[in-house]
Amino acid sequence: MGSSCTVKILEIAQIKPSLELPNCTIEFSLPLTFFDSFWFTFPPVEGLLFYNLNDLTPADFSSEILPKLKQSLSLTLRHYLPVAGSLKWPSDAPRPFILYAPDDGVSVIVAESGADFHRLSSNGIYEAVELHPLIPHLRSSDDSASILAIQITFFPSQGFFIGITAHHTVLEGKTTSMLLRGSV
Repeated sequence: MGSSCTVKILEIAQIKPSLELPNCTIEFSLPLTFFDSFWFTFPPVEGLLFYNLNDLTPADFSSEILPKLKQSLSLTLRHYLPVAGSLKWPSDAPRPFILYAPDDGVSVIVAESGADFHRLSSNGIYEAVELHPLIPHLRSSDDSASILAIQITFFPSQGFFIGITAHHTVLEGKTTSMLLRGSV
């Protein structure tokens, strides 16, 4: 079997929704329904998207691809504001809710790896643990959790992976697909 995938973190950013009103101070909360609450204790959903670009240089990645991905995510988040917020469950609240505040955004980690992109993106056999460094973690505390986290991992001269972790209480399959279609 091949070597384990390791990544070097290059940047950690918070991508905020691109709003028409830049000084917008709208804060809102959305209560979870009974059916939403069912998913609250389930582990987050994780996924990987592979983009094979054999001639991808570090300069092209950082000056062309990365800014476009960030801008696209920011523009898409304006249509999915709750996703940029947090899942909250204060001790004095009867059940969890989603809270969005103007300074909220989605955590985006930019990383680089020297692992074999083609092997990791193939149908070959390898340990799933090799993909774990490509998947971001959701920020969480006793009473709060982020809803979405993204990691973009660059593989020089091979391509890049986009790792996604989403809290299933807020983002089920169809909504996640629609969100990704709008931003990737």
